[in-house]
Amino acid sequence: MATAEENKNVVLAFFDGVGSGNDPSALLADDLTYRIAGRPEQFPLAGTHSKEGFGQVMSVIGANMPNGVKVKINNVVAEGDQVVLETEVHGVSATGKVYDNRVVVVTTVRDGKLVSVHEYLDTIHANEVLAENVA
Repeated sequence: MATAEENKNVVLAFFDGVGSGNDPSALLADDLTYRIAGRPEQFPLAGTHSKEGFGQVMSVIGANMPNGVKVKINNVVAEGDQVVLETEVHGVSATGKVYDNRVVVVTTVRDGKLVSVHEYLDTIHANEVLAENVA
């Protein structure tokens, strides 16, 4: 069993990949569940996604945020297989809208890969910027 510090490093490497534009999918378990807060009928990126579904979410975000997003980690707490992050996510959309959101992420790591990720964020703001071109 991995230590809390090892699990923390996996999660930090994943979010470093997201923020740097590198593909972090190698750090995702095949049976991943990635849940984004909100109601899908109000925020189309919300809901529980598989590994493949998470890739689709990232494609939508990438299309709307052509210069990517920057993820600033403000706090990390790790205990056992769980790692919780407090983050700030910033970027500018293709239409010039500024994205500035505070996101809390609760993760579970197994065998060096993320198996569960739950994101809690301002879904109204995220919908207005990250999902502005999603029907």
